[in-house]
Amino acid sequence: MRTILCILYIIIISIFSILFRIYYFIFKRSKSKKEQIAYSYKWLQRICKGLLKCSGTKLTVKGQKKIPKDTPILFIANHKSFFDIPILVNAVDIPMSFVGKIQLKKVPVVSFWMKKIGCIFMDRSDIRQSLKAINKGIQQLKEGHSLLIFPEGTRIIEENLGEFKKGSLKLATKSNVPIIPIYIHNAHYILETQFPWIKAVDINVNIGDPIIIDKLKDEDKKRLALYVKNKIEDLRK
Repeated sequence: MRTILCILYIIIISIFSILFRIYYFIFKRSKSKKEQIAYSYKWLQRICKGLLKCSGTKLTVKGQKKIPKDTPILFIANHKSFFDIPILVNAVDIPMSFVGKIQLKKVPVVSFWMKKIGCIFMDRSDIRQSLKAINKGIQQLKEGHSLLIFPEGTRIIEENLGEFKKGSLKLATKSNVPIIPIYIHNAHYILETQFPWIKAVDINVNIGDPIIIDKLKDEDKKRLALYVKNKIEDLRK
């Protein structure tokens, strides 16, 4: 039943997205880039909130007050489900873009708003293109735009964390922005464990303390991927 609701919701949103786009193009003429991103992020939040409601997902977020408001941030989270982005868009209230796989460009409706908030689509099979995407992310952070990455690189359908790709942490070291670690509990039970059926699940999102790279020990800086992974592991327990 929830699977059907989600499919119907996506179809309805796809139809009405034409009106959303028309209004956006009128809106952006008189607004700054920052205002355009904030507007697009709010619409993406509404779409994702509706999807979570249709799926029966109940979201509990802890640690939202730990997120700084006056600086760009690199959010780093574990990756368990197709629902991770809708979950995090509702858990994090400040506008952020994502580094995601290139296939997300084909997702109806959501891909439009993802492009408008500056999301970076990465083809992991192409090393040159992946480096280009990382450099683009570094530039966005330096320009003041927050970013979310999943350093495991793929969905891990189990409780334990996968290996964190060292290259993804260059986003933090090259831009020198604070890192906010996040752990999402149980998201794989919404869809992945009984695919293609969607199940109502209670989801907990734990947001950790900011990690300031300049304040870390030299050893932790050298092993930053492992350090961040351990911090997210602490949020899991």
